[in-house]
Amino acid sequence: MSKNYEFFVKTNLSKYSGKRIAIVEQKIVVSGDSAEDVYNKAKKEYPNKKPSIAKIPSGETLVI
Repeated sequence: MSKNYEFFVKTNLSKYSGKRIAIVEQKIVVSGDSAEDVYNKAKKEYPNKKPSIAKIPSGETLVI
């Protein structure tokens, strides 16, 4: 399991509800409405890293 994924799973991300986030080195570095914009901003800030992009669901989500 990647460290960014582990961070994503264990972190309370409720304040980013409905947004896209970019994670680099187990930190949220950018958030926004567009995955493309979030990715581009993260790459600009961290050009030598591969950001992990995720959409944070709004409301309750049931995962089975």
